[in-house]
Amino acid sequence: MATSVERSEPTDAVWKAWADRHADLLGNSLGPQRVLLEAAVRFVATVAGHPIMTRLAAFFLLHARMGLSTAQVGAAIGRTDRAMRFVQALSAQELVESIWRELGRHRTPKLLPEHAGPIAKYLVEHPRSTAEEVMGFIRSAFDISVDRQTLRRFSTTYNLGVLRGREDEPEGDDERPFSSAARASGEPSSCSRLRSG
Repeated sequence: MATSVERSEPTDAVWKAWADRHADLLGNSLGPQRVLLEAAVRFVATVAGHPIMTRLAAFFLLHARMGLSTAQVGAAIGRTDRAMRFVQALSAQELVESIWRELGRHRTPKLLPEHAGPIAKYLVEHPRSTAEEVMGFIRSAFDISVDRQTLRRFSTTYNLGVLRGREDEPEGDDERPFSSAARASGEPSSCSRLRSG
């Protein structure tokens, strides 16, 4: 296991090289600003310039109210002054949204795995319920509002499509959004025991 001294050696070299290259920038910086710039240079070296982590570092430095300019922050994290002006103009909400877009993800899903059981129970107890009624149940039971597409994805993920109404029901816009699953028939399941008498 590497000691803290061994781990800091690469960042020491990176910081020394950066400080030599940017002596004029450091000369125009106040003491607390120099501390932040050094921390930024070492941080970016530690995370190997990961773009999301670098953007977060830039955002924090530009919004730390320490008087750092976009040129100083750009030099510290290895980005252009223009890119830093863009980051400086972002709100915290916009920063988070840009990161989510870059990750190619949506926000944390509203419906979680623990919701599948209660929703399945509702579907079994209400075999003729429409998508709107299922969404209403979710709203009242979990205080979560979902749209049809979210409900469809959740239903597909947890195989809730088998909990549909009878085969003779016509499928229209009001029907449950379970297009990928076969409708349940009135016949007993092959997994259930036949009752005698």
